Amino acid sequence: MAEVDDAIVAFRQRYPVKPPKKRAFYESWGVPDRDVDGSAIRKGSTGSTRGKVFADVDDRNLKMNFNEIAKIYGGKEAALDMTLAQPAILAFEKKYFLPSFKAFAEIFGEEEAKGMVQRNPGLLAVKPTGYGGADATDRLTMQLSYVVAATRNTGPYLLSTLALLLSVPLLELISGVPIRATLFAAISGH
Repeated sequence: MAEVDDAIVAFRQRYPVKPPKKRAFYESWGVPDRDVDGSAIRKGSTGSTRGKVFADVDDRNLKMNFNEIAKIYGGKEAALDMTLAQPAILAFEKKYFLPSFKAFAEIFGEEEAKGMVQRNPGLLAVKPTGYGGADATDRLTMQLSYVVAATRNTGPYLLSTLALLLSVPLLELISGVPIRATLFAAISGH
């Protein structure tokens, strides 16, 4: 039971429930009551036009999703690890979990499919069939699951390194110093 509660806490920390925002009086000026096709424009009970968002999932559904993940992928500890790695998985469509796993298992084998999804929990959002579905996956999905697992905790560092590398031509242009040529000459010894 503690794993489920920890998973829900992780989800709520990442995706807190936000109260509906009260619209300012002037936000409705010039906004029609009906859309172009004649359908009524929905407004929330507080006058908000904010529709359902990703994190609008009640705790009961979060628990059901967690338990389904635990049942398929090797227990509550594995499900908790997956949830801590990517809390959004608790809001994914539960109806895709088992059919997608079966499609992955048919391609890679059961244990390999479990490992792949445990390394990249975002694969729980993949539909079982259709364009981009689990039944159309290939070896690249398996390979990228290792990349996702290896780089998950280094995201901010890799992002800033990438930004720095992409800005080198701009820095060369502004400063007039050939940074790349100097660096390559220092490395190669020429």
